Amino acid sequence: MKLTSLSLLSAAGILMTYTINVHAQCDVKYTINNSWGNGATLSVDITNLGASKTTWELAWNFSNVEKISQLWNGSYVQTGQAVRVKNAGWNGNINTNQAISFGFNIGYPNGTTLVKPVEFYLDGVKCIGKTSSSISSSKSSSSITSSSSSRLSSSVRSSSSSIVSSSSSIRSSSSSLVSFSSSSYSKSSSSASSTTILANCNGNNLTYGPRLLRVLTREEYINSVRDLTGVNVETDLPARSVDLLLANSRINGFANNTQETINKFVLGNFGKLANNIVNKAAANNFSAVLNCSGLTAEQCAAQFTGQSLTRIFRRPATAVEVQQYRELFTGASTSEQITAALGVALNTALTSPQFLYRQETGVAVSTLRQPDTPVAIDPDAYVLTPYELASFLAFTFTGSTPDAELLDAAKNGALASDTQIESQVDRLLNKASARNHLGKFAEQWLGTDTPGSFPVSLFGFTATVDQSMRQELQGYFNHIALDEAGPFSKLLVNNYGIVNETLINYYGLGNVTITQDKFAKTNFPSHIRQGGLLTSGAFVASKSALTEPAPTNVALAIRNRLLCQDAYGPAVPDAQNQRDNPFWQVGYAYQNLDAGSHKRTVDQYNNPINSAGVFTGVTSATDGTSITFANAEDLAQKLAPLDAVRYCFVEHNFRAAFGTGTKTFDPAKPGAINLSAAEQADYACEKDRLDYALTGNGMKVRPMLKRLGSLSAARYRKDRSQ
Repeated sequence: MKLTSLSLLSAAGILMTYTINVHAQCDVKYTINNSWGNGATLSVDITNLGASKTTWELAWNFSNVEKISQLWNGSYVQTGQAVRVKNAGWNGNINTNQAISFGFNIGYPNGTTLVKPVEFYLDGVKCIGKTSSSISSSKSSSSITSSSSSRLSSSVRSSSSSIVSSSSSIRSSSSSLVSFSSSSYSKSSSSASSTTILANCNGNNLTYGPRLLRVLTREEYINSVRDLTGVNVETDLPARSVDLLLANSRINGFANNTQETINKFVLGNFGKLANNIVNKAAANNFSAVLNCSGLTAEQCAAQFTGQSLTRIFRRPATAVEVQQYRELFTGASTSEQITAALGVALNTALTSPQFLYRQETGVAVSTLRQPDTPVAIDPDAYVLTPYELASFLAFTFTGSTPDAELLDAAKNGALASDTQIESQVDRLLNKASARNHLGKFAEQWLGTDTPGSFPVSLFGFTATVDQSMRQELQGYFNHIALDEAGPFSKLLVNNYGIVNETLINYYGLGNVTITQDKFAKTNFPSHIRQGGLLTSGAFVASKSALTEPAPTNVALAIRNRLLCQDAYGPAVPDAQNQRDNPFWQVGYAYQNLDAGSHKRTVDQYNNPINSAGVFTGVTSATDGTSITFANAEDLAQKLAPLDAVRYCFVEHNFRAAFGTGTKTFDPAKPGAINLSAAEQADYACEKDRLDYALTGNGMKVRPMLKRLGSLSAARYRKDRSQ
């Protein structure tokens, strides 16, 4: 595998080397060995020009109507013209430069001309044969673009010292040579779609995500402070301390402060909160931050700048930053003075832009000297530093700052390949913080952030039931997605739920015993209802008005959250009475459930309910396709396997990670602006790659999440039109 190198000088004068894998390469020889009137025998030789593999899958589209009748040295799936061939149990290993073969027989109508397929994909990567390219430089790394730098430096100033945000103080640096190797594509499996494989991806061209400076969301701030200082803002500080935080903005339902800045008023509130955090940490002798007992001021300052700042800034401090923070300890001689200086330093760091902003701006490729041989990276692109990538992974999958292992991986060049990145993501997904964070993603995906918006006395609904419903939804999502307890379709409908004693009693599940109100897998009898997210208490309650689900709320949730039809804006007048309206009729499917997600046969006025109907418009509200349904459970059963539902789920995962949709920035906002053609092309390709990882791995969500971390758009960025 040919690698290219990017060398640059950081703001601190530390040489950093980036090694970029321009192409993951392979070569395919497709041979027609024998043919007759309506059939042929063929062989395929795959030469692996990339890293060694332990399993492989080759995908292509037949040019005509060929149909495989027999295949040896592998297994296959054919859907229409699309073919996927996986290794047999004994021939999965392919070393670099090693070739492996399989053969097959095909049938076709008389008179068909056999044509070699146009493209082959090995584990999702287009095979283009041998290529080579290189790039290197000894120039200084570029600063943040003027717009980003101006926004940062004009709106944010750290308190308690004269430290001011600048491009030189927020760039990544390291005390050692760092190697960063990144592949534009990772190992994943092919979609079973009958359309062209990765139809929206243009060969092996890199795709680019947006350059971002994001203000930490409330969740990210709270989690980061807890992990850095041991202080829980919600439980350890005075009541309503959380209200001092900047309110989250929403990008089509997801908390994501990509468009927020910090003005003087907001910074003042951050300062008040930081004072409370520092006081609480001081009461615990800064045990979760740093132990300076028995150290001189100089020694404590050295440990703070060498250890604590790296964790708080999510990268090593620059030489200028180190000097500025060490000056805060000047003159301290007694233990009390050293402790006070440590408090000032911590307060300063927690109110600095380096902490309050997530930086995903990268290093400009345009500043690097390029030899005659061109590379795949566009000249206006940026490459995330290893520490920026570590920060992206941590916040995307745990909602918090990078842990020590992830920072070490960035320092030691261990985020240098798709395999290394996906290994880190896999590790992060095993953390309790990931389950909490992804559980909140599930709530935002389905719009259940505030379930139970009806009188607490109704149906015995209490605050405890409300909270249990939220935990039920989060726990069920994590059970299916992270524990790989089922394919994607099982997220939406199943014969069991993850419930506690409160919900067993509330739903009337019978004599099921769960001790100490713990959550556990529990079967739902048919006379109660089905399990899964689409009939969960949180989903139904959040779409209800008083006693029953509101058809308008249900219809918009199905169309927008499940199918990404972007049907936002004011509702049709009296839409709740327009049962025959093709757009709204799907909302009536939930009439067989009350607002507490109990089955019913009559409404609150003792009138018989009718939950049957037709859902018109599946891929779009006006496509004319239709699905008949008997009730909410029947609708869930029919929605769960749809390609459109799965692809919308992929869209929401992309949006949550990158703060933008793939066609519009936020269709939920009035006058939603479409992204540029280049952005839409890049993001459509990345959606294909995520869908490819999902469909090619038994429809399991975890492989798709791992792929999300190694997307080309995660590592390569451009200034986009947000």
